[in-house]
Amino acid sequence: TAALNNKGVGVLPTCANGSYEGWLQPGTYDPKSYKAPADMLAAMVKARIATLDALKVPTGPEREKILTIASIIGGEVNQSQYYGKVSRVIANRLAQNMPLGMDSVIAYGNNTQDSELTETMLTDASNPYNDRIHAGLPPTPINQPNSEMIEAAMNPTPGDWLYFVTVNLDTGETEFTDNNAQFQQYKSQYEAWQKDHPNV
Repeated sequence: TAALNNKGVGVLPTCANGSYEGWLQPGTYDPKSYKAPADMLAAMVKARIATLDALKVPTGPEREKILTIASIIGGEVNQSQYYGKVSRVIANRLAQNMPLGMDSVIAYGNNTQDSELTETMLTDASNPYNDRIHAGLPPTPINQPNSEMIEAAMNPTPGDWLYFVTVNLDTGETEFTDNNAQFQQYKSQYEAWQKDHPNV
């Protein structure tokens, strides 16, 4: 915790704004190979930067933006077939200055899971990660996205979607639409599924 709280001085690029979130490359690291936790974090950041360079992710603020979008993709769906479509929804909403409305982002800001969100959390304007209220991207990424998510963030699938709902948490089946009425139908479909699966 102390190492994470040092704001990444001398380790993180400036565009990370002192947050390791999104900048730790997923992989296997042996803590015994490092003298201190800070050294392992530095190795993870170095590996992340090498991966981003290999993927030709633009440097500077654009790199942090892409990592943030990729992390939201990873927070919202668990099927790679949907990554590009979620990326497009994010891009379309940003273009229209619409709040993203992604529960995974609000949950991150409350240090909880999507399923544990309360009405108080959803309406708390003091939470900078409340993207039902605040337009634009959240202050930081919300997890450590993988390469597929990062590529999807750079290359959204063409489409005019503004909404999506994962209607079946077992299969990950997700529906996309460009209108609110259809979105409400998909939402009702999910709620019906949830009612039949109370323990999920």
